[in-house]
Amino acid sequence: MMVANRPRWLPLTLVAVGVLAMPFAQPLARAYDVVLNAQGEYLDAYLINGTEPPPRVVFIDPDPPQPDDPKSPPPRVGRHVNGKVCFFPKGFGPKGGFVIADDTYREACLDRSQPQARCSVTKRHKRNYVGKDPDGWGVFKKNGKWAKRVIHVDVEGEFSDANQPQGTVDPQGCAFDEKGNLFATDVGHGNPGSADGAFLVFFPGKKKRYDTYCFLDKKLGAPGMPVRDDAGNFYIPEPALLKVTKFSAPFPTSAADCDNPEHLVTTPPAKTVFLASSANLVVPAGIARVPMSDHFYLDSVIAPTIAEFDANGGFVRTIVPVGVPKNPLGVDVGADGTIYYAELNLDPVQNSPRCGSVSRVRFDGSDTPLAPEQLGHYLRFPDGVTVVDSSRLHVKLEKLPAAPEIDPTRCGGE
Repeated sequence: MMVANRPRWLPLTLVAVGVLAMPFAQPLARAYDVVLNAQGEYLDAYLINGTEPPPRVVFIDPDPPQPDDPKSPPPRVGRHVNGKVCFFPKGFGPKGGFVIADDTYREACLDRSQPQARCSVTKRHKRNYVGKDPDGWGVFKKNGKWAKRVIHVDVEGEFSDANQPQGTVDPQGCAFDEKGNLFATDVGHGNPGSADGAFLVFFPGKKKRYDTYCFLDKKLGAPGMPVRDDAGNFYIPEPALLKVTKFSAPFPTSAADCDNPEHLVTTPPAKTVFLASSANLVVPAGIARVPMSDHFYLDSVIAPTIAEFDANGGFVRTIVPVGVPKNPLGVDVGADGTIYYAELNLDPVQNSPRCGSVSRVRFDGSDTPLAPEQLGHYLRFPDGVTVVDSSRLHVKLEKLPAAPEIDPTRCGGE
C-alpha cells in the first residue's frame, strides 16, 4: 500500500486546519454526525451513531490492495486525499457532491520508484483510471466515489511522468461562497518564517467546470484551511507567520480581474490581522466557527491548546489546556456542539510527526468543556476534520470496511 511521504514541509508549520463546511443545501432530516478525517491519504469516517466507541470506517481508500499487480481488485474509490471536505452549494458540481485536496497522480505515479500498475490505465471508464491531473481539489459524488475531475491551476506545456510541473505546491484548504466560487489555500513549502503559500479562487464559469481562477495572495505563511463568516469574510491561520489573517471584500468575480501571467488579482481583497501570536495561542493552526455565534475555536499546534475567541479576535476561554492536546491541527464542531480535532503528536525533539489521533471535547449541562476523549489512534499525519450529517453521504456507512489498526512503527510510534 502506498503511504504518502509526509510531511512535505517542516512540522513546525504543519497546516491542514479544520473549518466548518458551508451548509447551503440542508438535508431533509438529520440522522447522526459523521466525523471525516484525512489521514495517511485515506479519508476515515467516525460514525457518531450512539455506539461507543464510535466506529471508524474507510470512506475513501487510496490504493488497490496490491498496487503493483495489474490484476489486483480496484479499491472502492482509489484517490489520495488530504485536508478538509467542502460540499458544493446547490446547483454546482455533482448533486450533493464535495471537493477535497487530491494528489493521487503524484503519489501513485510520480513519487514511487515503480509507478503503480493502474498508472498506465488511460480509459476513463475503467475503474482503475487515475488520470494525469496535477495536484488540486478532487471532485467527488456524495457516495465518496471520484467524479473523474480534479480542479487545479494551469501548468505550462505537457508534463511527463518523470517531471510534473506544479502550479500549486501543497493544496489543502477549501471553502465555497453562495455563488459557487471555490476558495482554496495552498500551504506552499511551509518553512518557518516563509511566506510562499497562496489563497486562490476558482470560478464555476458557464459550464461549471472551474477552469478559471485568480490568486488572491501568494505570500502567506503556510496558510491553513479557510473559514467563512456570515458577512463573507475569510479567516486563514498562518502558522509560519504566527497569526490569523482576515480577508474581506472586494473579491474577484471572474478571471478578468486577474488578466496577467501570474493570475494575481489587480485589486486585492482587504487584509487585516485578526489574531496575532499571544500567550493564549502561540502558533495558530486550526479554526472553526462556534455554532449559533460569531465566535471561533482556534488551536495552537506548538504549545498545544484549543481556545475560544470572539468576533474581534479577543480571548474568551480555554477549551483544552496547554499541553493536553497532542499538537492539534484540523478542528470542526458537531451538531450538539462537540468539538472534534486531529492531533499530529509531534516528537518533542525532532518535531517530526509520530502516530497521530482524533479526539473530541464534549460539554456538560452548564457549557463547561469536559476532558478530551480519544476516538482514533495510530494515525498517519491526520489533518483535516469535517463534521457532516450522515444523510448527506449517499452510502451505507455501517457497511463500509472498518479502518484497520496498523502497527505503530508505520506511523512513527507513540
